[in-house]
Amino acid sequence: MNGPEPADAARPGPADAIRLDAVVRQQGTFTLGPLDMTVPSGLVTGFVGPNGAGKTTAIKAMLGMVGIDAGSISVLDGAPGTRHGRIGVVLDSLALSRDWTAVSAARSLGRFYPDWDQGLLDDLLARLDVPARVKIKDLSRGQGVKLALALALAHRPELLILDEPTSGLDPVARLEVLDILHDFLVAEGRTVLFSTHITSDLERIADHLHIIGAGRTRFAGPLPDLVEQWAMARGPVSALTPEVEAVLTGTRRNGAGAFSGLIRTADTAVFGPDVLIEPPSIDEAVVAMTRGPEPDRRNARSVAELAEKH
Repeated sequence: MNGPEPADAARPGPADAIRLDAVVRQQGTFTLGPLDMTVPSGLVTGFVGPNGAGKTTAIKAMLGMVGIDAGSISVLDGAPGTRHGRIGVVLDSLALSRDWTAVSAARSLGRFYPDWDQGLLDDLLARLDVPARVKIKDLSRGQGVKLALALALAHRPELLILDEPTSGLDPVARLEVLDILHDFLVAEGRTVLFSTHITSDLERIADHLHIIGAGRTRFAGPLPDLVEQWAMARGPVSALTPEVEAVLTGTRRNGAGAFSGLIRTADTAVFGPDVLIEPPSIDEAVVAMTRGPEPDRRNARSVAELAEKH
């Protein structure tokens, strides 16, 4: 089986807001990496993968919240944790005192940021319908997320890092959050790293995609490259010849005698007329690229080799 070969995720260039080179972190029985990853400046990069893939660990390493065992990380041309005034962060849990209100949170956080804009925060709270004087412990999940986003944007950061911000939100609240992100990106040079399981959100705003599975990169590149380079093949199990199986990634069989799997668009000629070829969704690509261990490409047989034998 030919697995997805990661794109040049760590290609050198001055336009990288975040750069990870061969980063490794051992955490219990889980190993992140070696992970090469870049987040291009001025774009929205979607960071996706199944639970336990290493997304949150990678983000914490970028922020200097956890150390690494090997490799290097650069964030806005500095070491992790040294550019906090230029970075806004929304994690999957609200890291604020539950007895604070939006007013007291702003009072406590604002003094750490020279560019804090209280007027912007007030506008965001009003737009997002977040009560300014209700304790955080009494806010709904959606209100808490929107408060965290407003606080993260109030000092006008260059880089916004989001870890599952829309998880658990209703569709209306998710659209409100995405609208705010659109506005944030209007200013030139602003960058978003958006880790999420809700890939429909990425389809609305992402420019770049990084898929991670078992701590390793499975795909990295501009979002349009996903559908230009990859396709979904669907058809009867009887069509699974050795040539076909050699080019499939993440093959799934169902009880009705059908299969589906991810292929490179360059390999579509291997399939007969009984197999449907169509563009993959982000969800389908993530599932196929991250099923099981990373394929060993050294042992993969090429279509040409198989053709010679049959």
